Amino acid sequence: MKKILMTLTYGRACSRSTKRTNLFGARLIATFAAVFCCAMTVSAQDAQTDRNRTYRITLGNVQYTHHDEKLSTGDAIGKVLTGVLTGKTDVQATKYEEDVKNAIIKGLSSSRRYRYNDGLLDLGDVVEEGNLVADAVITNIKANTDSRTWKDKDGKTQITTNYKGVVEAMLTLKDAKTGEVVASPTFSGSGMGSSSYSDSDKAIRDAISRFSNRITEWLNKYRPLEANIIEGSTAKKDKQKEVYIDLGSSEGASEGLHMGVYIIKTIAGREAKSQIGKLKIETVEGDDISRCKVQSGGKDIKAALDAGTNLKVISID
Repeated sequence: MKKILMTLTYGRACSRSTKRTNLFGARLIATFAAVFCCAMTVSAQDAQTDRNRTYRITLGNVQYTHHDEKLSTGDAIGKVLTGVLTGKTDVQATKYEEDVKNAIIKGLSSSRRYRYNDGLLDLGDVVEEGNLVADAVITNIKANTDSRTWKDKDGKTQITTNYKGVVEAMLTLKDAKTGEVVASPTFSGSGMGSSSYSDSDKAIRDAISRFSNRITEWLNKYRPLEANIIEGSTAKKDKQKEVYIDLGSSEGASEGLHMGVYIIKTIAGREAKSQIGKLKIETVEGDDISRCKVQSGGKDIKAALDAGTNLKVISID
């Protein structure tokens, strides 16, 4: 009897041990599964973040090519306004050099995927590949005045004055890590108006503002935002009217942003894309989702989505 009880006790102990082992194994498998899924999720999030990662951009040397003509503020404006009587005047307004430099900084720092290095960091701290250093050559800061005289219906002499400001510069963009020149874009801004401008100063400052915007626009196209269509929303017959994309507030999406829709192909190991449509972000609905209106190519976009074709969405402004 004692031997039987010992056998039963041993059997129950083995059974409990086996259950513990199985339970431990199940928990271990569940833990590994959770870690794996978490790693996959983090990996996907990292991939999406890296897709639209931001870079540093620093303004290096700034040179001026028109230093042969130095005018005081009064002389510059005075010389422009003398053209009201003589017809036309061109003036190199060098007093605006600092304003143009600040406009370059504003243009660099206003782009979606670049963060301007304001001098708080040394270049040695921002030499990761993809960061840029911009050297600038300001080639033109000019105020033009063109006036004409004419007779009104009463025979009185009237003067109409047109003011035009022009700002031009070339940027040389270099990779901060390698020093390689990656682009050398030229920018121009002009401000124009009739007598309502009141003086050439306003025309030049308008030109400076537009010049700054040109830099931002160029950088946005040089390094655009990318996304994918994650779901087709509203459709009518054979045309797609709305879609959802995986781009939201965390990556710089904004209402009104225009996006091109491209079919992606691989040719000889290289990526080739063909634009089939255009989207406009109507509503940013979260960190990583926006609803877009299809502005063109609705038929081709719907056909591609129905066929499971690989599509890429890229900002175009």
